[in-house]
Amino acid sequence: MTWYLIECLDVETRSIVFREGEFRDWGSVRALTRSDGIDIAAPISEVIRSRRSLDRVIGGRLGDRRVVLRPVLGYEGEVYGVKTWVDTPSEPVSPERAIASVNWDPQTLIARHTLESYMMSSQSPDGFGDTRDPGQFLRKVVQFDALNELAELCTNNGTRTTFQGPLTVLHDDSHLMTWRGLARSGVGPDADEVRGLFHDVTDTEPIRVDPLTALRLVDLDRDGDVRPAVLVAFRTNPADPEDVVPFLIYWLSARPSYVAESAVDHHPDLPGNLIHPDDCAEFLRAREALQNELDDYEVPTPVRLLAPGGAWAQVRFRLRRYPGAVGNQLLVGRFAPATTD
Repeated sequence: MTWYLIECLDVETRSIVFREGEFRDWGSVRALTRSDGIDIAAPISEVIRSRRSLDRVIGGRLGDRRVVLRPVLGYEGEVYGVKTWVDTPSEPVSPERAIASVNWDPQTLIARHTLESYMMSSQSPDGFGDTRDPGQFLRKVVQFDALNELAELCTNNGTRTTFQGPLTVLHDDSHLMTWRGLARSGVGPDADEVRGLFHDVTDTEPIRVDPLTALRLVDLDRDGDVRPAVLVAFRTNPADPEDVVPFLIYWLSARPSYVAESAVDHHPDLPGNLIHPDDCAEFLRAREALQNELDDYEVPTPVRLLAPGGAWAQVRFRLRRYPGAVGNQLLVGRFAPATTD
């Protein structure tokens, strides 16, 4: 049971770039003839012309093989790649990895992509746009060691014609993924585009950055006195959309001893919240200040948190957006007692 990715970023090219999630160095499609005994060139061309999937049994040197071909479409509807599965007719088709296309304008570096590309790192299609400037396009990328090589390719100055490299991407649901990107320059109808594919290879390549690094919280791994960290979410009253309440949803560090574990014992009137009701507006103001994708900006916020004995502990937060689109509804908070801040 084998999935290949065959790129056709240029009308003259057909090359195997992945086999079961492992990069193949722009290999010839004739490798399929050697390994499976079938000629795949004609079915691939058929899918490129029709832009439709194909499922067919083909006879070959080693007997019958079932071939399943699924096109990966670019933003303009052309085929950038073909996901290709080959096995005996009796075998069920195995699960495939997420693969999607992207197209760059070398003059502006504007990225043009598809909904499939957007959904590789998103939970909802809300907010999708088929064009992104460089900052928007890289917003969810937390590590991309080969970014300079992709930039060289996108300038289209002739020094580099192909690119491939790994990157670490933060999904909206907060898990990290390893992707492989690949691209060709000098393609398209006027040979002035850069076309590429992104392939989720999380199951075959290790994550290259840990979650604490992605959240810029590496000091939490250190021994000693470090500021606690917590995720702050916002709960909306379904009966009143204007009634939005912040709450501490998840401790990224150990909960400090001066903050209560629960509000139930001393303040049952609070819906499980450790934030003083009169200070909720401070979190809402911080969220509003951080709405414009200011991932590197921090907002100082003085608030009161519930202490174990039922009193209120005055603390001073520094709040910033959680990386990625989920940052509209999720903040990362570091805080300390106000007297020592």
